[in-house]
Amino acid sequence: MRSFLQRISSRKFLTALAAQVAAVVVLFYPQHESAVVAAAIRIAALATLLLAALGYGKIEADVDADKKQEADPGSGFVPPEESR
Repeated sequence: MRSFLQRISSRKFLTALAAQVAAVVVLFYPQHESAVVAAAIRIAALATLLLAALGYGKIEADVDADKKQEADPGSGFVPPEESR
């Protein structure tokens, strides 16, 4: 089962959250609808870019850890994913 932090940091969740926040703001401030929707799209895009970059960094770190383990199997190094 995934942890709470992993669930709320998914791109799908953050995009849905941005859409819901925009809908609530438009509900209470209909005169600013176009500005709110534009801001929500920008926020969702930025969150997606950030999470994609962090995901790439995590993947690269895991690959480097696996290479280190293969190069020196007697070091006792256990990558974080396998230590649980």
